[in-house]
Order: sequence, then C-alpha cells, then structure tokens
Amino acid sequence: MTPSAQSISSRHVLNGTVVRLDVSVDDDGVHLNRSTQIASGYAFRSDPAALVVGPTGLAYDPQRDVLYVASTADNAILAVFGVGNSQHDGGKGVLIYADNAHLRGPIAMALGPNGHLFVANGDAVNSDPKQPSEIVEFTPQGRFVAQLSIDPAPDGAFGLAFTPPHQEFVRFAAVNDNTNTVTVWQLPFENAGQ
Repeated sequence: MTPSAQSISSRHVLNGTVVRLDVSVDDDGVHLNRSTQIASGYAFRSDPAALVVGPTGLAYDPQRDVLYVASTADNAILAVFGVGNSQHDGGKGVLIYADNAHLRGPIAMALGPNGHLFVANGDAVNSDPKQPSEIVEFTPQGRFVAQLSIDPAPDGAFGLAFTPPHQEFVRFAAVNDNTNTVTVWQLPFENAGQ
C-alpha cells in the first residue's frame, strides 16, 4: 500500500472549537501527524433534549479551501477560509446563513454535488412543531433553496451524506434518529459527463 496523507476536521462540542487532524495512512494503519485548532468561539452548552449543543456539522469544500461549520447553539452556519494548511485559529469565521425561519439547531451538514449546503435540523434550538425534523438546502452565499421534513416528530433529522456522482445520478442519504433508519434517494445529476 502506498502511504498517503490526509486532513480530517474534528469538532469539539464541549469547548466550541474545530481541530484539523493531519494523518497519514500506510500498511500499519492510520497515524496522527499533527493536530491544529483551526476555528473557535462557537457557542456551546448542555441541553436537556440534546445533551450538549455546540459546533456539530462540518462540510469542507477543497476547491475553495473553505470549511463550513454548523453551530447548533448559535443556530447558524459559518465559513472558515484557508483551513487546509492553516497553522492558526481562524476564529468563528464568516456568518453565511442564519435564518430563524428555516434553521432549527443545525447538527449535520453535507456539501452537495451542486455546490449547495444541506443541513439536518436537530430541533434543539428554535424548534417549531409545525416544521420538525427538516433538511434544509441553501447556497454557500446564504440563499435559501428548499426544505424537506423527514419525520412528523421533532428530533428526527440527524446525519446526511452524498455519494460521488455516478453516470447520471447521485445518491443522497439522511438518517432519521426517531426511527433509527436511513433513507437513500437516487437523484438525477445534471452535470454528468461534463
């Protein structure tokens, strides 16, 4: 096996920070080469419904070198620029999305193949019983696109993931924490073959 180096971002919900882990992988396993705090200042607290809320969902755009952070307690999405090789703490970053009409304690986040961000609302912050367990789509510039409820009860939306585009489709998965299930949608991918 050829050794490879990778960076992984990790959030610390108990102190409001984000750390980049630089690792290498070889035949002997995964090795931690360096740990660098790259973001901080996110609100965090204990919560009776969610145990702890703070920075939770992370989505990295390697083409723009931007790390998007879903800060549950802040009920906001922030962007920290230049984190791929940074050796310093970039603070909270720039606020890109704070929308009390659609954000309800964002916990998980994924960068879609269309460049949009998708978040799972955990309903621990700014909850609305008329809009529970939602997945919200918005642009990196902060424009709301769409929302989808995956469960009629609160606290269901949890994890999100996209597969790399394949032929003319992409798969999108969402975890429903209320039913302990994963739903996978196969969606058309308009940029296929381009």
